[in-house]
Amino acid sequence: MPAASTQIAIPFAVAGGSLIFLAVVVGLFFAMVYGYYTRRGSGISQTPYRRPDAPPESPSELAHDTTQDIRHWERGTEGHHRPRRATAAGQPPEPVAQALSDWRTGSSTAPVLDPPIGSADHVRGPENAPTLTVYLDVSSEPCRSAYRLLSQLADAQQIRLAVRQLPLADVHHLSLPAAEALEAAAAQGKFFELLDQLATSGLRDETELLNLASRYVPDPDRLELEVHTGRYRASVVEQIRQATASGAHAVPEIYINGRHYDGPIRRDDLDRTLRRLTASN
Repeated sequence: MPAASTQIAIPFAVAGGSLIFLAVVVGLFFAMVYGYYTRRGSGISQTPYRRPDAPPESPSELAHDTTQDIRHWERGTEGHHRPRRATAAGQPPEPVAQALSDWRTGSSTAPVLDPPIGSADHVRGPENAPTLTVYLDVSSEPCRSAYRLLSQLADAQQIRLAVRQLPLADVHHLSLPAAEALEAAAAQGKFFELLDQLATSGLRDETELLNLASRYVPDPDRLELEVHTGRYRASVVEQIRQATASGAHAVPEIYINGRHYDGPIRRDDLDRTLRRLTASN
């Protein structure tokens, strides 16, 4: 009789083990799907969640880095337990901090660039060509990626590219030094040369930033002095205020011929929009 009971119990044990194994497999499958396709679950698989209605780099939510979208600016780098202001970069100088505060709380929803591109802007390309304008924070990888794409597009077509800076200085600690270094390089006619390099190499610390910037200007000592003394901080603040007036809600933010572009930041989509614009003109 004990032998018969054992013979009966074995199939039940095997069946129970199979069910447990199946349950584990199903659970892992749903965890993988949740991690890959949902915003909250993106931290499981470290896969950047992409909203279907937003550009792929605007911004990525890899590792929950939602600090570039003002709707999530309080979440920053301090996790999701308490909604408080991000302090990774410390408190920026007062004029910058106030301009960023006004930008985040600004109510402008204007779909146009305000003011239009003028002589004070950083521009390259044919004068009468369609104009792509981008607000960016060069310390942010999504911005660097978007700028590289726009530069490639501008090189392939007759397009004028304009850049305005929107450094999130209270989130990324190199935002303000990088923005000021670019303005100092612009004073020596080397804005785009430095920006092209920063967009490719990225940033690690301020010393490396200044060493790199010094290689692109005729007078490195002047550049370092102007960055250390905040010579062009007012220019950076003015560009942040222009972003507020233009209704820029995140970085990177793109305008085509002065009108806000809300499509995906992908070459095909931008190319299609530009061709349609050219055809209509």
